Amino acid sequence: MSSSRDFRDLGGADPWRLLGVRRDAGAEEIKRSYRRLSRNHHTDVGGDADQQARLNRAYEILSDPNRRAGYALLLQRKSEPPTADRREPEPEEEAPDPFQWSSGPAPGSPPPRQNTYAAPPHDETYPAPPYRDPYTAPRHDDPYKAPPYRDPYTAPRYDDRRYEQPASARTGGLSGHAVAALLTVVICQPVSIVLAIKALRTMRRSGKRGKTIAWLALFLDLAVIAFTVYDRILTS
Repeated sequence: MSSSRDFRDLGGADPWRLLGVRRDAGAEEIKRSYRRLSRNHHTDVGGDADQQARLNRAYEILSDPNRRAGYALLLQRKSEPPTADRREPEPEEEAPDPFQWSSGPAPGSPPPRQNTYAAPPHDETYPAPPYRDPYTAPRHDDPYKAPPYRDPYTAPRYDDRRYEQPASARTGGLSGHAVAALLTVVICQPVSIVLAIKALRTMRRSGKRGKTIAWLALFLDLAVIAFTVYDRILTS
């Protein structure tokens, strides 16, 4: 897109002033200022569509180095005052002496002196002063601060009671190993002892009832074994 069209679309406005940045602002500063202004003037938040269009065009111009340089040249030409044709005033002619034609020079008077001095040609040139932009961009202080991030998800409150087993599930009833150990005391003491020990181990994890039965089975097993050994000793 040509610089003249950009100049016409913005109406000759200063894109740096529209975005509130300095002439030497970098790409990141220009982008940040453009986004900040777009939040206020965007049509989605009820802003002015014409102002948003000018902000968009100003950002496009300043983002392209070629378009930015061309637009700066047009602004420079606009700010320069028009040069009018200056003509040096013609030297005034001396009024003629009305009596010179009749009287003429006095007799015996010397002829008019002629100036033989000629000024040397003027060749000295002065360099033009460097161009200074009269516009000074205001100091840019971005007042916008991003709000702290807040996660919209809120974890539910942890309740141990939901995962707590009911009393019936924790107890789990009577241990079958303990009952079996008690029933096998008379039949086979070694099996009864194994079942009683296994019942005591599993009841710690499962929470089942029957510790008294298991210990009773062990006590009876030991008593039967002791009685059997004692009887054999007597009979021998």
